[in-house]
Amino acid sequence: MIKREPVHFLVCLLFFEFAVISCFQNQPNPLLLLISFDGFRWDYLSRGHLPNFEYLKTAGSYANYVKNTFSTVTFPNHWSIVTGLYQESHGILNNHIFDPELNKTFHTNKESMNTLWYDPFNIAEPIWTLNEKKGNNRLSAAEWLGSNIIFNKTSVTSVDYNTSRTYNDIIDQFIKFFTDAKRPINFGAVYFDEPDATGHKYGPDSKELLEKLNELDSNLGYLIDKLKSNKLFDSLNIIITSDHGMQSVQENNNICLEKHVDLNLFDVYGGVVSKNLFLKNYSDMTNVYQKLKNISNLDVYNKSEFPEKYHYKKNNRFGDILIVAKLGYIIYEKCTDLSASTLKGAHGYYNNESSMFPIFLAKGPAIRKNYRIENFDIVDIYPFMCAILDLEPGINNGSISNVESMLKKFSRRHLILYAFISLTPIATAILTAFFLFFINKRSNLPGQTTNAYDGYKILSTSETNSLANNDELADNAEL
Repeated sequence: MIKREPVHFLVCLLFFEFAVISCFQNQPNPLLLLISFDGFRWDYLSRGHLPNFEYLKTAGSYANYVKNTFSTVTFPNHWSIVTGLYQESHGILNNHIFDPELNKTFHTNKESMNTLWYDPFNIAEPIWTLNEKKGNNRLSAAEWLGSNIIFNKTSVTSVDYNTSRTYNDIIDQFIKFFTDAKRPINFGAVYFDEPDATGHKYGPDSKELLEKLNELDSNLGYLIDKLKSNKLFDSLNIIITSDHGMQSVQENNNICLEKHVDLNLFDVYGGVVSKNLFLKNYSDMTNVYQKLKNISNLDVYNKSEFPEKYHYKKNNRFGDILIVAKLGYIIYEKCTDLSASTLKGAHGYYNNESSMFPIFLAKGPAIRKNYRIENFDIVDIYPFMCAILDLEPGINNGSISNVESMLKKFSRRHLILYAFISLTPIATAILTAFFLFFINKRSNLPGQTTNAYDGYKILSTSETNSLANNDELADNAEL
């Protein structure tokens, strides 16, 4: 007769393993707060005394710099951060663009809040939508460019950008989102418009910019204090990054297009550094192109000439001609615009210019402490966030291999597997010890002897039955 102790042993072991896995799977959803400071150049962190930024660097991981996407302006790079796509893939090529198929103009205003602008190839899905689609009570809130767009029939809490609100007010609102008693979010995205505005007005090397950096450091300190007082600091992952840097501009470093070419021959879309030109009559292509090529400090391209490395031109919103100012120069269509210009700083230049590089810092339970990485691409932030949130990334141009060194060794799904593998021997040893103790105790009972199969708790019977029982046990063990 076969006793039940081996079966009990296996049942106990399986129960233990399932309990371990269930424990990990039932953990609260991972928390992540993404913050962008517009125009925060990579080397601003080394200017002056910024104790709260320095604190996060040592408490987490940071990059020496991030290489953003061309064109190096606000809207396209913010969209690249949350989708992991190059500009040619997500379609936002500038803050001001034209789509010849839609025959419409896009600008960063509410009139252009249409999904077609943000996802012309039906592949873009921002991180906040991906997070909510996973279910399990995951919720997102975003005060971010494009956050009010509905993707795949999924809308999230979108906070309108409002310049009348202080940064601390916005921080307070998102703390409430994370701590809501009934519907807490597990992902938030916040956009701050400084130090970009100050960099444009006074330049990246001005005392006014240093003062603004100190102010932003105080805002960051306020966030840290609020996280601690609300018991979020140890459980919340934080990413602080930016869209681009800033280049100083001298007063006479400007290009006036109407001095060189007839503006009536084309329409212009873009910023003060790079512009897409759409000809009204393509027969004027050679004439316009050659006149633009004669302008000093201006790079001129047709679509075939623009380098592939910028991942920019494979989109119908790329104009018949693209013009890009040399570093430190800005472009105006009309000369009257020059006298009205007060710009001391600009961006939009090639993304391999160091003055265009933004910052990156990350801190939290998923992030390594006091770790520095040299650089990575801005599209890599998306798969990095997916890893933190335990999400399967959508289609993207980023690579987790470029940033995974900043993560602690295991994600939650890896921890489940690790726990199963590492705890199995421990559980086996403990249960085996109890099992052997029980066997030894039973072996001393009257009317029971031991034999070669004592370890299997087989009673002494005939040899034939013993072998048969052993085969049966072997079959059971294989199960």
